Amino acid sequence: MKRLVYSGPSHSVRIVEEALKGRFDIRAAEDRAESLLPEIERCAVFLDASMKVRLTAETIMNAKRLELVATATTGANHIDREALRRRGIPLLTLQGQTEFLRGLTPAAEHSWLLLMACARRLRGAVADTMRGSWDRQRFPGVMLRGKTLGIIGMGRIGTWMAKYADAFGMKVVGYDPYAGDFPPWAERADLDRLLAVSDFVSVHVHVTEETKGLLGADNIGKMKPGAVLVNTSRGEVIDEEALLHALRSGRIAAAGLDVLADEPDVRRSGLWQYARQSDRVIITPHIGGYCPEAVDRAVAFACGRILEHYGGSAT
Repeated sequence: MKRLVYSGPSHSVRIVEEALKGRFDIRAAEDRAESLLPEIERCAVFLDASMKVRLTAETIMNAKRLELVATATTGANHIDREALRRRGIPLLTLQGQTEFLRGLTPAAEHSWLLLMACARRLRGAVADTMRGSWDRQRFPGVMLRGKTLGIIGMGRIGTWMAKYADAFGMKVVGYDPYAGDFPPWAERADLDRLLAVSDFVSVHVHVTEETKGLLGADNIGKMKPGAVLVNTSRGEVIDEEALLHALRSGRIAAAGLDVLADEPDVRRSGLWQYARQSDRVIITPHIGGYCPEAVDRAVAFACGRILEHYGGSAT
């Protein structure tokens, strides 16, 4: 029987066992490199729902029995795709699984939470109150109604963000050269116009060679002074040094980030270091899509794809 190693939330182990019991020798491994990597080197299938450990070319080379890698996530930039390709090992992610993904909203909901928290200076206001202060004038908020939200990437999450913005009485402009029809309340715009007119900019794109560094120093410099930036896609999409400079200079009012380029090694991040001193930056640990019910559904779907890959049998 082929060995399958699962790395992810413990509450989803039962999902894997229910879906694949009797077809794989299932092992649940801790999402720490020292525990997980030796297990991967002995397995045929690796199912990842945590994204905490990088699957490097060296690990893939040493995993002599590895036949398939599957993730219960849309992104997989923690996995060396080229190393898998060289060995002819398929990588199954949720990217492109449109029908399934359409019903998952946690990432969009978290993106909206970050936007609102930045608009109302929530982090600073809560911390100040917990210190025993009660000074409303220190934390003036921004009214959303009438403001403009610019959405970079009008896919599933971007479209949900557009719906939320419309419900709050905001104007919506979107940039996505690959999207078909936009929602009727969203204006299609080029990137320069979006950056120039948006009071809030929210980023929802996959990491590709085209999107890496999409918001570099030049494009950040084109943003409307005092704008708020939200990124729940991938850290590599933004030049973090350029964003840090814009925050320090005051050109960018605030940033809500669920991703960092160096995650999970946050101590290496200049943005993380700055956020320890400034409440104008809110950083969360890539939890946008992490709701147990959504993770369970994603893990179950990934298990189904594993079975499909093996034609319904893997013994």
